[in-house]
Amino acid sequence: MILEKLAIDQRMQTQNLVHMLQNRESGYTRNKLSQAPQLSYERQFYKAITPCLTVGIVIPPVYLRKFTPDGSKLLGFSHDQRSFIVYAYKGIGAAGVNQLFSEAGVGSSETFTGPHSQHLRNTVFEKLFKTKYVLRLCQGESARFYLHREFSVFLEDSRYVLLAGMYVLQGYNLAVSEYERYPDVFDKVDPFSYIFYVVDLQKGVVTDEVLLHQESICLSHNHGISVHGHTIAILSRLRQCIYIYELVNGRLIKQEHEIGPRPLHCCFQDASSTFMVMLDVNTLLPITHIKQRVLSFLYRQIEPNSPQANQEYQEFYKNFEFIENMIIEKMQLVDNDLLLLRYEERPKDSEVSMLLTGEPQPPRRLYVFYSMTSEDVLGVYQDDSIDLLQIVVQFHDKLCNVRSLQTGDAPSSPSSHFFMQQNWKNNSKSLSFMRQAALRYNPTVPVSTQSFSTSPYLNHNVFNYDNLLISPLERPKACSTEPIVFRDRATNLIKFRFNTKAQRPPSQFTPRELCAFICHPFEPLVISIQKCMHVYSYKLHIYNHETIVQQFYN
Repeated sequence: MILEKLAIDQRMQTQNLVHMLQNRESGYTRNKLSQAPQLSYERQFYKAITPCLTVGIVIPPVYLRKFTPDGSKLLGFSHDQRSFIVYAYKGIGAAGVNQLFSEAGVGSSETFTGPHSQHLRNTVFEKLFKTKYVLRLCQGESARFYLHREFSVFLEDSRYVLLAGMYVLQGYNLAVSEYERYPDVFDKVDPFSYIFYVVDLQKGVVTDEVLLHQESICLSHNHGISVHGHTIAILSRLRQCIYIYELVNGRLIKQEHEIGPRPLHCCFQDASSTFMVMLDVNTLLPITHIKQRVLSFLYRQIEPNSPQANQEYQEFYKNFEFIENMIIEKMQLVDNDLLLLRYEERPKDSEVSMLLTGEPQPPRRLYVFYSMTSEDVLGVYQDDSIDLLQIVVQFHDKLCNVRSLQTGDAPSSPSSHFFMQQNWKNNSKSLSFMRQAALRYNPTVPVSTQSFSTSPYLNHNVFNYDNLLISPLERPKACSTEPIVFRDRATNLIKFRFNTKAQRPPSQFTPRELCAFICHPFEPLVISIQKCMHVYSYKLHIYNHETIVQQFYN
């Protein structure tokens, strides 16, 4: 089969790609270290200081987003999603929180629900945070837009933040020239208008705005935007192309060339403006540039003189239609030049209706490494590629593209920790085991930008916990029926708990309760947000020197 053949024939290509990633990673690390300020101290992490106390809190009527990478600010959005709010974080020691705990009589409990808890709930947020400024972004000409509360991207080590507003378009159809310019148009998606804001967090001002009209961009959890250094890539699911911007002095400068449809120096001429051209469903449009490169790459993997050449050519042509019609579903900037693209099968009308009636089959995927400078495809991998799994595990830190500003450490990965513990390169592992592992973990890439927390209290190498209930990946999780337990990996002692139990017993007739976590990047402070139906409840998990963690088993 072509799947097994790719795993063998691409071994040399994978080795070359691995060497290139290693060289780029070492060069990038050297550059970052040379640019980083020289600190006169090193922040220490003490396992005895943990967010061991859980207390319910009352917050202002806002949607909390996340902390800045330096931990000095907490971002949020107003309930009408028109304003951007920045809170200054005072710090645990400077806020007088311990005095508030003493006055409320928290004592040694892990979860405080005492008679004076209501006063503590109402005042602890104000003790920790102070409103720094509020920016009314969606007003005037942009009043139709609403800010997407699950999107924010930090730039230049949290000097700037990129925000996005959107509104749905009704009754808009693409012009004929758009189908010529972008042959891979995926017009099954709903079009929106988007406006991107660059906010200077130090000065509290908007430094630039970019309007993208009639687009489809996945903003949830930074899914469709990728950032590396000053380079910003935006994936258009509608036009199936990638826009490249550079951040220069707080302004977004768009690169003229769009990645995907055609090569760099290929000029587009609107044929419909010169000739009477009529496009319909039977019109054959050219194969886009990257797909041509993918086909060429796969064709060159076939050795004409090998005994299996005829079968391999047959497999190549059998997969030609899939590659011709596939769409880019996700992408990320590995560095300023290298793109990792995930192609998937183009949904058909029959499959769209199947979503309403039954569980569809997982889409077929193809992973492509593409160099924007040389316009070359450097690697192509299938869903179950063991070579891709090797890249995912070995270069997890680089693919995450997030490091703690305090320690320089990359966020922890449960999958990487698992494979390192299992010694997954051991030859005793069966091929079927490795294939299943690849099918499970390869879809974790491309990685959404800045989607991992660098909190040391979520480090899998230090603490053992159920990553189905909480993980460094900033995604809502299903609420547990018991508190989340964190154990010291070295001693197996319980170091702390998060009491985020579901408010209602699980039932097939009610929506499941979800819980999201906002972690401070280095201090023992976590805010949990539980959603039950349409009601939100907030809890603070914070260090308290009087709290005694019980060592009983749940």
